[in-house]
Amino acid sequence: MAGGLTIDFGNCYTVAAYWRQDVRQAEVLYIPGVTRPIPGNAVGQAKRVYAAPSLISYGAAEAGEVLLVGQEAAEGLSGVAVERKLFSNLQADVITGKTVYSMAGRRRLSGQEIAGDYLASFISRAGQALGLAGEAAIMFTMPAAACQSEKIWQRYRRWLENAVRQAGFSRLELVEQPWAAARGAGMPLKPEAVYVVITVNADMVEAVIVRVTIPAGKENMADARFLMSGPGGCYPYSGGSGFSQDDTGKRHLRVLSRCAEWLTGEEPGGEPMQLTATVQQALREAERLGYPAGSLAGAVVTGSSVTPAIVAALHSLFTGIPVYDKQPLAAAACGGAALAAGEDACGYIRHSYGLRFLAAAGYQYRELVGAGMFYPSTGAVGEFTVKASYDGQQEFALFIYRLEDGGQCINEENPLILTTRLPAAKGQAVLTVSVSLDSAGQLLVTATAAGSGELLADRAVVAKLV
Repeated sequence: MAGGLTIDFGNCYTVAAYWRQDVRQAEVLYIPGVTRPIPGNAVGQAKRVYAAPSLISYGAAEAGEVLLVGQEAAEGLSGVAVERKLFSNLQADVITGKTVYSMAGRRRLSGQEIAGDYLASFISRAGQALGLAGEAAIMFTMPAAACQSEKIWQRYRRWLENAVRQAGFSRLELVEQPWAAARGAGMPLKPEAVYVVITVNADMVEAVIVRVTIPAGKENMADARFLMSGPGGCYPYSGGSGFSQDDTGKRHLRVLSRCAEWLTGEEPGGEPMQLTATVQQALREAERLGYPAGSLAGAVVTGSSVTPAIVAALHSLFTGIPVYDKQPLAAAACGGAALAAGEDACGYIRHSYGLRFLAAAGYQYRELVGAGMFYPSTGAVGEFTVKASYDGQQEFALFIYRLEDGGQCINEENPLILTTRLPAAKGQAVLTVSVSLDSAGQLLVTATAAGSGELLADRAVVAKLV
């Protein structure tokens, strides 16, 4: 089952993604005639990504004016006479507030209006591809420049609202592009974490350093899909012709510094000449605010022109800091789709959990999951052996305790019961148990009989950890 539509509108390419509930993952949307396959040339982008060139041209046909967008604008469409050149740099026109007018077909339009025609047509075609009705909410990523400036944020929001209405829809949801990109690139985020997002496109490189903040009463940040960070705070959106706004929330992230430069050439190694200088300038600005490079939790790489040479250069620049370069072109769109589906944007455990066992000195506790551990885990996070407490024991109950609360049991009313085929002698090793964490923060148990190796539990849910 497909659900939701997220659009990452960029100055070079536009990517749409949706959430597949059956496999619980986001996938890029193919829109016939509009998107084209972009070969994966980066280390973390093994398969092709469908994206639409952010281009529009106005043509004339017997039925009247037609719009050519994306790939059809780049290639031209048989039977349509193109009256003007291609219009590009569409997002830049919105961000800068450019008011230069051009003849677009038979109309005289501003750069923002031309960009609105492009996005409205893209939304309409994407909605048709997914079979969405007009009341469906469309999620959009908001560029870092809009998160940094109140003036740009307000202008960009109003422009999006107009494009959504023009496309025949009435609801939109917003998410910060740096937030969605980190989620789509596979970077686990914790409150107060500071990270950098580097975007490399055909014409520009941008480095943005952001700090994650916690919304009041929303410590798990799972509702990020309904909020938009602006200089004054986060704003939830609801449906309706007015796109109602409530500015009583708090931000999910704060832009510490942003630096963007137009590209002019390449270094001998193949990376853009401005790459290192742009990143270092953003780092210096963040350091002046008290956030040195050594405090970064990670670096996220996005964009349409990310190459192995660029990834290698960034690994050299961020020595000892994780670099996340998974699906760089589609990271923001797929991350936004995951957030729209309710997937946790944070993914870490805030308390310590463990087992209680009886020792010679009385009851003691053994930690299994420490506070701050990310989920889902890539494998087992802990292993232990269960011994029989008395002769003839065949049933073994697994109780999990929150260690900070003086050993409070969190699954006392519903423990996991493991039953062996044969009774055990007191002190005999009976079970070999490993524990892991799934994408919902649930503790999973895999248990085998110590002697026979018989599988007694396979990733069975024991308790939800918070």
